[in-house]
Amino acid sequence: MKGLTGSKRTVMDLTSWVILPFLFGSIGIYGLFRLLQRLRSSAYVQDAVVVITGATSGLGKECAKVFYKAGAQLVLCGRNEEGLKDLINELCRIRSGSIQFHKPHMVIFDLSDVEAVTSAAEEILHLVGKVDILINNAGISYRGNILNTKISVDRMIMDTNYFGPVALTKALLPSMIKNKRGHVVAISSVQGKISIPFRSAYSASKHATQAFFDCLRAEMVSHDIAVTVISPGYIQTNLSLNAVTEDGSKYGGRHFSVRFLLDIDFLK
Repeated sequence: MKGLTGSKRTVMDLTSWVILPFLFGSIGIYGLFRLLQRLRSSAYVQDAVVVITGATSGLGKECAKVFYKAGAQLVLCGRNEEGLKDLINELCRIRSGSIQFHKPHMVIFDLSDVEAVTSAAEEILHLVGKVDILINNAGISYRGNILNTKISVDRMIMDTNYFGPVALTKALLPSMIKNKRGHVVAISSVQGKISIPFRSAYSASKHATQAFFDCLRAEMVSHDIAVTVISPGYIQTNLSLNAVTEDGSKYGGRHFSVRFLLDIDFLK
């Protein structure tokens, strides 16, 4: 069987790299928007304890704003202490006559360090006593050729994007089950459904995330704990800017197409 050439290969590449990810990603973005709208409009969020990882930028930061404005008690998590402090100061400047705001807490830890994640979970429960909503948002992206990528880079991405969220979820689930109330949200990616070239480690970590939380959803039915996996497509965030390359160094750039991506303000 002859391989694809010329215009046929171009069409195939366009479909697999752009069209299908865009379509599936748009569904994921809409799902996230609907989820936030539903939770924000519900009395369930008022005074609920919401833990958000990767809270200093992108989707995590916008989720923090949405839940704060709805009256939730926030626990903001990340590695950047100054970034977390700046976000808390920004949130505390928000004013509304109808909502009782709670000053957010912050917990600093590296999601790729499972022992640090376990300690962080203990700190979270010490600070707030329970968790109602957990948003596993933090992650790291990757740009590179499979053959040239060090196995240590593959492992680092799996530790951050998969094992870290899994460890945090496992540590906080008993609190939800005990209180017979909880919602676990995993921010995956369209690349957890459709893989494209030069994203192997990232895509693999998101496929694993999708599978784990799909299984968790089925296991939590008897406990009335909701589990949602969101698979957004291309959004204007710093994810690509902070991506790592084949040797673990920072990618430090954005693709020219970023100007055409969905603005993060869609969550507001």
